[in-house]
Amino acid sequence: MTHITICGPRNPIIVREEPLGERWCFVERKRRNFTLRVWRDDIEEDWYGPWASITCDSCGRVDADVGFGWSREWEHDE
Repeated sequence: MTHITICGPRNPIIVREEPLGERWCFVERKRRNFTLRVWRDDIEEDWYGPWASITCDSCGRVDADVGFGWSREWEHDE
């Protein structure tokens, strides 16, 4: 029997942080400060590349600025 690991354990590190200012937090239902964070795995051969998240500085939830029924799409530079 062959075992293949597709996604191993991640140890992400923050590459970039950028404050985005105040936005509406749908979790706390108040205007809060948000931060854009760009992450990457700390291994040399990262197949997936960096990924981004927007987090509420107050409640710590990712995508708390996205309303119910909405989603966020990221642009990819190739």
